[in-house]
Amino acid sequence: MLPPAHEQLIVALDVPTGKEALQLVSTLNTTVSFYKVGMQLYFAEGNSFIKELKNQGKKIFLDLKINDIPETVAKAVEVVSSLGVEYLTLFSGKAQIEAARSVITKNGSALKLLNVTVLTSESSDFLAVESRAKLSFDAGAHGLICSGFETQALREKFGKDVVLINPGIRPLGADVNDQVRIVTPKKAIQSGATHLVVGRPISQSANPRLAAEAIQREIADARALFV
Repeated sequence: MLPPAHEQLIVALDVPTGKEALQLVSTLNTTVSFYKVGMQLYFAEGNSFIKELKNQGKKIFLDLKINDIPETVAKAVEVVSSLGVEYLTLFSGKAQIEAARSVITKNGSALKLLNVTVLTSESSDFLAVESRAKLSFDAGAHGLICSGFETQALREKFGKDVVLINPGIRPLGADVNDQVRIVTPKKAIQSGATHLVVGRPISQSANPRLAAEAIQREIADARALFV
């Protein structure tokens, strides 16, 4: 089941300090309720920043792309599972995903594990993505990080209940930056994405709130086509 349209936009807080991140959150105010915290910000600010976002009633996608031996992954996931975040990324193999899933099942955590298929800054073909997807779901992942290029085929193959999050989203006319496999918000939603992660087109906009609202309208318009 899809989340509400406004929650399908996840804004990436890809900034170096908590102060800058909270300024963006304040600017976006009630327009955005879901945020991505990646490695740069997490390593700078740690769990105290996660707790601050939670205190503001925000939902959190913690994008750490965890990978190590299974035991270490499990211990890291156990810590994250106590933070109340919605999503956590792994970038790992079968044994690591199984260990992580075992921990959240044991703890009764609602945390959802997302494995990365292929980075959107890299070229790929569908066979490579499909192989990673099958491994991920067989091991117990709840969803995938994938580009909009593969979302429709993945949705058709693995069903309506899996989480498919698309980074590399660029509205028409926006700078591509370092991304290779990009799609528009409309295309991502029509392909079956659960959420879209958008960073620079919002954070570097002259008016971040208007930029976010424009993407949310595009999401809502794309969803209307399914009715």
